[in-house]
Amino acid sequence: METEIEQIKKQLAFLARQKKSRIVPWEKDLPKKWWFSGVIDPRSNMPFTPDGAWDFIAEKLEERGTTIEEITLDKPQGKKAYVLHVDTVHGEIYIKVHFGEGNTIVGRSFHYSNDE
Repeated sequence: METEIEQIKKQLAFLARQKKSRIVPWEKDLPKKWWFSGVIDPRSNMPFTPDGAWDFIAEKLEERGTTIEEITLDKPQGKKAYVLHVDTVHGEIYIKVHFGEGNTIVGRSFHYSNDE
């Protein structure tokens, strides 16, 4: 039987693979650090593309043993988000996503951990 966090990971991964379900906010009240092009994709040793970043997120969520941390956001207040810390040869990548309205995933952070 799947745990609640495994179900969350599976749903987030599914949404991350659906182009129509992925959102990166532009509103000032939803701060973000979605700097995918400044992060090296360890699969290709080239900078991430937008699609490559989402594909990487889905892969990591689907990977056995990947842990995610549930946090509570300040903006929007009380919203649950999920954080991944992914170690690569180029540095640790900090990823933060949450569920959006309807069937969407919202990308809030994708950058090296030391770029905070």
